[in-house]
Amino acid sequence: MPSRTLAWIALVVLLLTLGLRLHALFSGSHVDELTREQATYRLVRETIRERYVNNVDDKVEKKLFYGALEGMASQLDQHTQFIPPDEYEASDARITGEIEGVGMEIDQDSKGLFVVTPWMGTPAYERGVLPGDRLLMIDGVATQGMDSDEARKRITGKAGTEVKLTLLHEGDEKPVELVLLRAAIIAQSIQAAEILSTEWVPDPATKIGFVQIAQFQKHTAIDLDAALKKLEGQGMQALILDLRQNRGGMLDAATGVAELFLKDGPIVSVFEKGEGGRINEEAHKSSGTKTHPECPLVILTDSLSASASEIVSGALRERGRATLVGGRTYGKFSVQTIIRIPMGGNEGLAALKLTTARYKTPTGKCIDGQGIVPDVLVPSTAEQQKALLIYRNQRHLQDNNPRHTAPKPGAFVDTQLKKAVEVILTKVKKPE
Repeated sequence: MPSRTLAWIALVVLLLTLGLRLHALFSGSHVDELTREQATYRLVRETIRERYVNNVDDKVEKKLFYGALEGMASQLDQHTQFIPPDEYEASDARITGEIEGVGMEIDQDSKGLFVVTPWMGTPAYERGVLPGDRLLMIDGVATQGMDSDEARKRITGKAGTEVKLTLLHEGDEKPVELVLLRAAIIAQSIQAAEILSTEWVPDPATKIGFVQIAQFQKHTAIDLDAALKKLEGQGMQALILDLRQNRGGMLDAATGVAELFLKDGPIVSVFEKGEGGRINEEAHKSSGTKTHPECPLVILTDSLSASASEIVSGALRERGRATLVGGRTYGKFSVQTIIRIPMGGNEGLAALKLTTARYKTPTGKCIDGQGIVPDVLVPSTAEQQKALLIYRNQRHLQDNNPRHTAPKPGAFVDTQLKKAVEVILTKVKKPE
């Protein structure tokens, strides 16, 4: 008998077997929907274990389980997702900006693991970890064959505990051993806060402040408040707030940032489904207790400015407090709540990132899927956005190099920032 015919017969038999087993499971009139779904899941899982051509070990079974949960969550919308335990801690750190470790970025290439850069002021920076260091051992365990995810898990840990790293500095022949004391690390969401140089503002008497927010995290409003006070102390007359490539973050951080610029009134309204399916509205308003002295304000946006970035941009533009320059924003005006999911045993915590609410701007607009069109439209191409990202990364490496030997960022023509400067200069009062 031809092999193709045998394959078809085997498939038909398998389908008949599945059908009979499902009929037996669902024949009871009192089996509810959840029980039926659970029975189907068990049946599919057992069938895979019995018939799949390769060995299905515990590791594969766990992947199947997590994959089923990820698939279920992904059917709701593009922002809802199930986060497995091994990804949850890193995800939570990105959102809050807090992590316990030594404060360095690592990556890997064909030669193994290496340090991208230590973060300024962290244990790694202070103890002499350098960009380009080869990471040879972690607590006496060789890193050969170890991927960067496993290395990060070994390096991070409870604040106050020690980790020993064996490193080989670039150009050296002999490795060094460094014992680092882990600490609570707070990632800096304010990536730049400065008075623009004469490269951008030819008249040195004109003080234009520039602040870039990379992400809206737990401490963003506090950090921005400090940055604004520093710039005001340097004579800042106007401000450019750069929210390009800022994909959002925490709602409280966004309202906290907006409150620094609005003396009173609405910032954003959140519409959330409550008990019984009723939609509840929560209005966020400025208390006026943290507002800085008013000065001309331009906000830079692009197609990657999303969520919390759009809350700030929409509120300050609609309230007449800011002019928007750059590209149309992403259009994500929905709220995702991180719901912790205990996995039992030694698995720890997973999480469900679930869309639970939508936003509206002060004038009642929900721009989900639409985005905000700036007052002065200066679109950027994918190539220009990539060039901006590379420029920022190079500057980050230069700022965080303990030896201060990193090369200066290469040339980059920032047409959006150039236009923002042109716009804000028209708003700065000239001395009489």
